[in-house]
Formats: sequence, C-alpha cells, structure tokens
Amino acid sequence: MLKDATRDEYYVILAWQEDRLYRGLRAMLTVLEIVQDYKIGILLAKENFDSKIAPIRAWVAEMELDGMKERMEMGVKARLKAGKANSGQDRYGYIRIGENLHLIEEDAKWVRQIFEWYTQKTSLTQIRKRLISANAPQKGSSIPRHIRWARSSIQAILKSAREYVYGFKTYSRAGQTFHIPVEPIIDISTYELFVKMREENKTYPKHRRRNDYLLSGHLKCACNLTWRGRTATHRNSRKGKWVERKTPISTYFCPQPHKELRPPDCPKSVGAKHAEMQVWGKLYEFVMNPDFLHAQAKDIVK
Repeated sequence: MLKDATRDEYYVILAWQEDRLYRGLRAMLTVLEIVQDYKIGILLAKENFDSKIAPIRAWVAEMELDGMKERMEMGVKARLKAGKANSGQDRYGYIRIGENLHLIEEDAKWVRQIFEWYTQKTSLTQIRKRLISANAPQKGSSIPRHIRWARSSIQAILKSAREYVYGFKTYSRAGQTFHIPVEPIIDISTYELFVKMREENKTYPKHRRRNDYLLSGHLKCACNLTWRGRTATHRNSRKGKWVERKTPISTYFCPQPHKELRPPDCPKSVGAKHAEMQVWGKLYEFVMNPDFLHAQAKDIVK
C-alpha cells in the first residue's frame, strides 16, 4: 500500500482504527512520512485521526502488543510443559488431534521404508524415485506440491531418526526445549545401523578446500538460482576408494537438486576458469566503452 502511495495511485487511506495502520513507533514514522510527503488523507471508521497524538497512540499500541505476545508465550510454554502439542509443524508420520499427536500408520509405513532403503545403501535420488513411483503420500497431500518428495523432505525424515526411535517430538520455544511423548515408529536396531551408516557417509572438511570464487553469488543460470563455487580435491577411484586428485577441479554449479525443475539450457556446472574468462571479457568490454559508462552514470544521477 505504501509503495502504491509513492506512485500516486490513491489519495486517502480508510481504516477501522488507528492500530490497524501500525503497532509501533518505527512503523508509525514510516506511514506518517509517506502520508505527509504525498499529501494522503487518513480516515478512521471508529475514531478521528490526529497526527500530533499519533506517536502516543503508537507507543500504547506497541506496549499492548508486547503484553499480548508475552501472555501468549506463557500460555504456549505452560501447555508444552504439560506434554500438550499445540504449536509447530507435525513430524511426518503423525497428526495432531486436539493437543495430542497420533500416529498415522500409512505414513509410518513409508518412514520405516525410507530408513530401510537408506540402511541398504540406496541413494537419496533413488529413494525419491521410488517414493514418487509408489505414489507415497506426503504431509498435506491434499495440496498439490511444487516438488514431489523433495530431497529436503527425505532429509528431514532422516534427521528426525532419534525422535522416531525414542518416541518424542521436540519443540523449541524462546530458547527452551520441550519433548512431547509420541508413539515410536522405527526400532532401535534400525536406528543404530542408520547412525553407523550416517557416520560413514559423512563428508569431512579435510576433503574440502576453500578457494576465492570471484563470481560466486553473482552468476545466475536459467533456473534463476545463484550459482555457487566449489573445489573437488578428492574423487572415487575405480576400486571405490576415496583418493586425492592430482589437480583439484574448481567449478561453479547450479544448486537446483531436482532434474524436473531444471530447464534444458541449464548446464548444471561450468568450469571456474571458463566462466570467469567469459564474465571478465564482458566486463572488459564495458569498462573500455566510455559511452556506455557515461550513459549508466547519467541514468543513476537521474
């Protein structure tokens, strides 16, 4: 609404009460500045608007809002301490009915299956393909998903292994942690095997090397995602061993992990040297063109 005001798209703001316009001093200053600069009137249905006493009202509204937040926070904490689930997102495999979390057997079956596949050394990409082909239900499946069984959704289930085996749901509130008891889904032997494999699959920082990537965070590919830089110092040998490369490889890569969302003209990755030569070549053309620079400067001044 404030952006529209700067484009002279209206001349009056109609609100129910003044606290519908802002709930704090900083927001009030922004509104009043734009209202005064662009000569916009404010009409209130329940009261009269007076810009002179607006700061006092904004201060009172901010105090009231802070008190309301504090009371709500105390109520939520009290219910969590009593073991009642009343906030946050439910973990996959459970549904919240009232203040209790109940197990959904259909979803729990797929949680067990994901952990079974993982312990069989099935890659995340293959797990995702199997879930999609089996039409496994996702949380909130009534709403069409932009990405079916995204890798992040599978990782979220795997990261919650401790909660699935010991039967609790973790809630964090204002620096405090609460555990709500739930029915376990996976058994302890599966969990121990999972933890062991998770440790084996961990990529250690010593296998990575930080380089200065001049274009990292500035390049965008056809996916409209910002490219990132990475250096590969190790590789898998033909015998399946993790060995050091004689010559490290530096690349810029697109962070889109899902092939179906990647357009055909997205190359996925580009050699760092090749990309930097192209970009710096373009920059050189601009810098050596005084007319272009002058036109840009005039545009900025305007």
